[in-house]
Amino acid sequence: MAINLTLSINFLSMYGLRERKKAATRAAISDVATRLFEARGFEAVTVADIAAAADVSKKTVFNYFPAKEDLFFDAEDAVRDALVAAAPGSVRPLLLGGPMLGSTACTWRDFSGDLYEGMRIWSATEHASPALTARRLVITQSWVEPLSAASGSEAWAAMFVGIVNLRNATFATALLEHRAPRTIQRRLRTVVGGALDALDRAFA
Repeated sequence: MAINLTLSINFLSMYGLRERKKAATRAAISDVATRLFEARGFEAVTVADIAAAADVSKKTVFNYFPAKEDLFFDAEDAVRDALVAAAPGSVRPLLLGGPMLGSTACTWRDFSGDLYEGMRIWSATEHASPALTARRLVITQSWVEPLSAASGSEAWAAMFVGIVNLRNATFATALLEHRAPRTIQRRLRTVVGGALDALDRAFA
């Protein structure tokens, strides 16, 4: 019994270490890709460039990210999960409470300096790439199904995804215009807040 318990503990320890190493490798590849995309633009960077900069093989990159676009949108699964968990009644703070969609951890007070510039460059990179703008819509459209399950309404989910896309476009446009953080916040409250008000009235 003691031997079996020891083996089980060792196995779990090895499994946990392996998973942590995989997570660290994935994060490292994503971080390298982010720096390259910001420096050169999405279209100019190849998977081979990313693999070389991350000191891994192209196969390893594809093991973690099936397509190059997945490297750019690495955080979108977490955004989706946050919205699904909050749907339908508690999504407003995740769209309006701070600059980062799906998160209330970063507030508008935090939105300055390096964070502002980093998000502006990221938005500019996406805006300059037809492949990324198209992929963004594919990703958000895929959220309709889980949001339908969470809210109990496919119609609500489809309309809400439309508001998410409106929020993304409004935020990115303001950033590309170099608007001040307070101006961006006001614009989101007016445009996106108004859309959310209409959604609430429609499904009251």
